[in-house]
Amino acid sequence: MPQFQAGLMANTAKQLFKANAIMLPEGFSGFGPQAPFGAKDQKAPDPAALFQSVSTLSYHVDTHKVISKNVEELIDAVCDGIGQAFGSFQSSAKFVGVLINGPVGMATPGTLVAAPTMMGPALFASVVTAGKQPAFIQYVSSITLAIGQAFVAWHSGFSCTLMFPAGAACAGTLPPCPNIPVPVASGFSPGDAMMTSPALMGMMLANHGAPGQHSLQIFQAIASAFSMQFLQWKGTTMIQNVMGAGGVAPVPPLPPGPVAMAVGIGGMLQ
Repeated sequence: MPQFQAGLMANTAKQLFKANAIMLPEGFSGFGPQAPFGAKDQKAPDPAALFQSVSTLSYHVDTHKVISKNVEELIDAVCDGIGQAFGSFQSSAKFVGVLINGPVGMATPGTLVAAPTMMGPALFASVVTAGKQPAFIQYVSSITLAIGQAFVAWHSGFSCTLMFPAGAACAGTLPPCPNIPVPVASGFSPGDAMMTSPALMGMMLANHGAPGQHSLQIFQAIASAFSMQFLQWKGTTMIQNVMGAGGVAPVPPLPPGPVAMAVGIGGMLQ
C-alpha cells in the first residue's frame, strides 16, 4: 500500500535546508593577527551537517555541528509524527454516502471519513516533545498546527467521481459492486490550495509569531518537503473497493436500465 514516506520527507527537508548554505557563526569577519591558532585548535567540519562552518577552528566546527544536530532532531521528530498520524488517517479512511446514478458515483465533500489524527492538536501530540526545550516545542506547534489546518481543509472538502459500470444497466436494483480504482489525485478539494509550500510556510510563520533565527529556512524546508510528499501520495494511492448497491432500476419485464439513487460505502485508500 502506498504510504506517506516520513523518512523521505525528513531527508528532503534536510537537503532543502542545507541548500541555503548558512555559515556559522554568522557575522564572522576573520581572525586578527593576535590570534595565532595552531594545529591543536583545528578540526575538520562535518560535510553532512546542515550548516557550514566558517573556519576549521574547533569552536566554529563544534558550533556548526551542535546547531545542525538540533535542527536535524526537529525535522526528524516532526516528520516521524506526521508519518504516524498520516498512516492512521489512511488506514481508517473510507467513504459513506456516495450517490450513484447510472455508472457514475459522486463522492461529495464529507463522504470521505477517517480518524482525526491529522487535525492540528492530534498531530502535535503525535510528535515526541518530552524533555525538549521550549523553543523546540514552539516550532513543533507552529508546524503541526499549520499542516493540520491545511489537511483538515483538504480532507473535509475532498470530492471525486467514482465509476460503477454495473450501474449502467440494472434490473430492479444495483447488485453489490466495487468502483473502478482511481488515484486520489483524480479528486479535487478547495483545500488543495492550502497544501502548497508557500501557503503552509505562511501559516507556520503566522502560528509562530516573531520568527527566530533560521525560522524562515526551517519552515520553508519542512513545508516544501511535506507538500512534495503529499502530491506523491495522492498520485500513487488508489481509491478502491467502495461498494455500490441498492437504488432503483427498471423492473422486468422492462429491459435493464440505469440505476438511480444507489449508494456507495466503505472502500479504502490503498
